[in-house]
Order: sequence, then structure tokens, then C-alpha cells
Amino acid sequence: MLRLLPLASSSKGNSTYVGTETEGILIDAGIGPRVFQSALGLGGVENCLAVRAVFITHEHSDHIKGLLKLTEMLDVPVYGSREVLVELIHKGAVSPRAKLFEINRRAVEAAGMEIRAFGTSHDSVHSLGYRITLPGGGRAAVCTDLGAVTPEVHNALCGCDTVMLESNYDRELLRGGRYPAYLKRRIASECGHLSNDDCAAELVSLARQGTKRFVLGHLSEENNRPELAAEASVSALTLAGFSIQKDYTLLTAPKMTTGQYVAL
Repeated sequence: MLRLLPLASSSKGNSTYVGTETEGILIDAGIGPRVFQSALGLGGVENCLAVRAVFITHEHSDHIKGLLKLTEMLDVPVYGSREVLVELIHKGAVSPRAKLFEINRRAVEAAGMEIRAFGTSHDSVHSLGYRITLPGGGRAAVCTDLGAVTPEVHNALCGCDTVMLESNYDRELLRGGRYPAYLKRRIASECGHLSNDDCAAELVSLARQGTKRFVLGHLSEENNRPELAAEASVSALTLAGFSIQKDYTLLTAPKMTTGQYVAL
């Protein structure tokens, strides 16, 4: 059975598995190998050799800090933008033996799926989201670390049956929180992160286009709470006429997986 399994999703580490019990892909590698293997097992993927390729969104540490050990452990290709791949080499964040491939806008085949990249607005050297066409023709997307839903992002998410979208911060918690002013401005900027309200607005638009399954990802531990993120999205969808469980399902990705996944 195909599943989208958030292995870790927070400011401290991010990694998502998409595939079956026996083969799939990894989007980001922001957790260590022992945590990675344990998280896969909780989601019903017993062997880390199921991972056939790794796709990196950007070079920030919470998305790559486990990549070196992972590429020492697994002989799998690593995909990303040219700018990000250069940073991975420069930082020593990937094994010298790893096979690195620039993805650009071309489709990549891995684990029986077709993966395409799209640009996101984030304050990194470059940042990508990924749209995945599944063997049966279904479509899923993983999109975190973006300050705004640009037309490119919206077009990439439209038509997907399942979307994992960032719901990083609650505006009131960020405004009244302990972060310094410059960091608050960075988070709330169009090259920062997506608020609960902005995420919810995009979910409504996607639901109108037929998306049925949503995953809220990359919640800030400092400036958000899972119940606030879920409430913002459910409230917006309800006001738009959509009923949870009837018209859509919604999962709030935990900081570390409990084995919950979305069946694709």
C-alpha cells in the first residue's frame, strides 16, 4: 500500500517517506540514522533499503543533518537543485561517494513514481517542493519552507489528491513570542514560513480543485501548537462548505512520527 509518512516534521528535523512497505523515496534527511530507521519501522516500512532515492528541498540543517550518515549507509541517488547540491558538497553534508543529480524541471523516475520539482520562496540558496505522480495515476505533493504561496506553488499543488503543506506559525504566538524582532520579520516574510491562516486559505483553494487529503507540516515548536494549526484549517474549510471526514481528511504531522501516515 502506498503511503505518505512524515518521519519528522518540525524546526528541529524534517523527513518524509513516500512509497510502499518495500520501496519508496525520501524527501529531506533531517534526522539521524537510528531515528530514521525507527521511524520507518513505526510506519510499516521494515527495511531502510526500501529508500531508492533522496530528494532535498534546501540546505538548511533541519533538512539535511542526517544526510551524510544516510548516504554513507545507503547507495542511493540524491536529487536537488544545482545551488543546493553545491552547498551540500561545500558543507560536507553528503558522502563523497554519493551520486548527486540536479533535478531542475525534468521528471525523475524512482520507486515506480515520477517526481517533479517546483520552486518555493524561502531564504536559502534555493528551495524546492516536490510533486509526485503515483503508479496508479494519483498525485501527491510535499511543500514546506515557503513564505508565500506563489502561482508556481499553487499550480504545482492543484490537481493533487494529497498535499503536505507547511503550517508553520500562529500569527499571535509569533507576535507575542520571545523571538527577537529581526527573526519574527524573517519568519513572517515572503521568504520565510507559511502561517496557519495562509496555509488554511490555500487548503480551501485546493479543496475546490478536488484535493481530498491534507497533511499540515513543519509546525514551529515555539510559535505554534498542533491544535491551533488544525483549527485554522478546519475552520476555513468548514466556512467554505467542506466537512472533515466526508469531503477531506487532515493529519497534523507530529514532531516525530507515531507511525501515522496517509494512504495514497
